[in-house]
Amino acid sequence: MRSSAILGSFALLALAACNSSLPPGTTEFTVGHTHVRTDSVLDLVGVVYRMADTSKVPALGPARHWLTALKPHLNDSAFQAVRAPGPMPVSLILETYAEENRPDTTCGYISPGTRRCFTGNDAVQAQVRTFLKSAASIAPLAAGLDEMREQDRRRDLADVRGALTRSRSLDSAVLAYSGYGDLHFDVTLARTLPTLGTSSPVDPARAVGDPPRIFMTPDAVFPSRQFRQPTYVWMFLSHEMMHQVVRRLFAEHPELLTHGFALRNAAAPEMARLGYDGIFWDEVLGEQLARTLSIRVMQLTMPTITWAVRNDALTAGMAMVPWLEDALMRYEQHRSQYHTLGDFAGELARVLDSIPTDACKAAPHPGVALVGVARHRAMVGWMADDSPFRAKRLVVGDTVVAIDDDSVSSGGLLTPTRQLNLAWAQHLPYELGILSIRRDGKNYAVSAPIAWVPQVQVRIASQRRVASDSMPICRWVTRAKRN
Repeated sequence: MRSSAILGSFALLALAACNSSLPPGTTEFTVGHTHVRTDSVLDLVGVVYRMADTSKVPALGPARHWLTALKPHLNDSAFQAVRAPGPMPVSLILETYAEENRPDTTCGYISPGTRRCFTGNDAVQAQVRTFLKSAASIAPLAAGLDEMREQDRRRDLADVRGALTRSRSLDSAVLAYSGYGDLHFDVTLARTLPTLGTSSPVDPARAVGDPPRIFMTPDAVFPSRQFRQPTYVWMFLSHEMMHQVVRRLFAEHPELLTHGFALRNAAAPEMARLGYDGIFWDEVLGEQLARTLSIRVMQLTMPTITWAVRNDALTAGMAMVPWLEDALMRYEQHRSQYHTLGDFAGELARVLDSIPTDACKAAPHPGVALVGVARHRAMVGWMADDSPFRAKRLVVGDTVVAIDDDSVSSGGLLTPTRQLNLAWAQHLPYELGILSIRRDGKNYAVSAPIAWVPQVQVRIASQRRVASDSMPICRWVTRAKRN
């Protein structure tokens, strides 16, 4: 009976989206505090990007039609430009598209009170800029392709408008929940850039553009007509809007980042499986907090899918979510005392310091940050004081050309073994032993043998390790274990 009710609700919401319409020529609209637009140039970028590796084009769907139509032109300059940097995550493309002249700098908190910036990826960014400029040249070739017509963009825009103009708007729910009533949201539909489950659409640790831009990508599983589903629109945008709330919270209360830091090494490997670097504590904490805030907003506005949002967070290993959600429920009960989320920062700090942990066995964390500087080349940008690679004479500034015999790929901040573009799901996160480096014109292998030691892991809800004579293997290791 409950399943039928849920399916009925989904059907009604989908019907409402179908019935919405916009006049010809419409490319943007504003509802409340949210501005939504389509971008024909970005659509072209997505088409060219999807043709960079034709072996990954699905057998069915629009991308297969693009490949059939564009096959005679795949050696043109636009398609050559997208292959030049090597494998690129969608996030790198969108960040560069939003801020073409953004300085090549990535910053975050690597320890309590210590904020570090890394640079060195300018060569790759220059190649991405060349690709973005070249992609626009295929406009005559793309005319008439599936998803590229003006009516297709207007259809997607109308679907999103239908989702955002329900009885209660999403942005008003976010503003009311956070208490930050002056926030505005700038959304661009990245219609042809599904993430394919390999990377987050945009690195949530950093704002993109001014005002911050949200790029809404299609669902990785069902990319065709996915904007038609109001539930997907709300789940996606509520999460991204909450990242803006979290950035405001951290800006008002930077002291919050000094709490719970002991959980970073326990939480980062789980997040690595989703495509997050995990070096920066503000990224780790911000992602878990944004997911928890999304759960609570869904509970108050669209409770029929709260279970799906919560299950997605816990299945993904967001182990801090249960305690943060419990705290936010107290925030909801005492809004007369807490007018904004910032007023609740002290309670959040106490919760972070009280989250229970357990012990398991894994190799020591590498404590190494790699910065991509060119295709198949990275540089050691930082090493922790307790990194096992220090004793093996790895130094900051060394050029890394391979990790576990796999060449490094172009990209931003990386950590062994979870590279941004490597097939990281087939590795044992943080169980890496060998870096191949080049120093002073000579090649060396720097090996830090695996020596399993007790590690801390965040306990999910009431989960406790069963007492036994032997300590279990950490779940982030067993989940990624090779077959």
